[in-house]
Amino acid sequence: MLDCLIVGDSIALGLAVRIDECPHVAVNGVPSATVLGYVGPAAVLVVSAGSNDPLNPGLEGNLWDIRTKASGKVIWILPMHAAAAEAVQRIAYAFGDKVVGFAAGTDNVHPAHYEILVPQVRQAIAAALAGHASN
Repeated sequence: MLDCLIVGDSIALGLAVRIDECPHVAVNGVPSATVLGYVGPAAVLVVSAGSNDPLNPGLEGNLWDIRTKASGKVIWILPMHAAAAEAVQRIAYAFGDKVVGFAAGTDNVHPAHYEILVPQVRQAIAAALAGHASN
């Protein structure tokens, strides 16, 4: 089992190239149903999903399936779209997961500054791994 794995869309890909200690499966433009297929065994799973299908009626179900497929702790990257963000927050709350948000750039989808988001995600991964080690 991996310590950490980053899965998801272009936001996950942007994180993954900057957090090289975590392997990744991330592709630009993928919907949440596709992200489900990327989930693998890891002590900590970082997920960015929902930005590409925020109005999909099946989004919350897809997020639920991603979460239940995860074998360890999950850190969610909060999408900027309000409906997608609410769905992510409901799933995270149901499982006691960490959610990390960011300030959007000019496209209102991607982070304005990965230099701010990356340390927050690294800190969340470290805290989750520390909690995993004590269990």
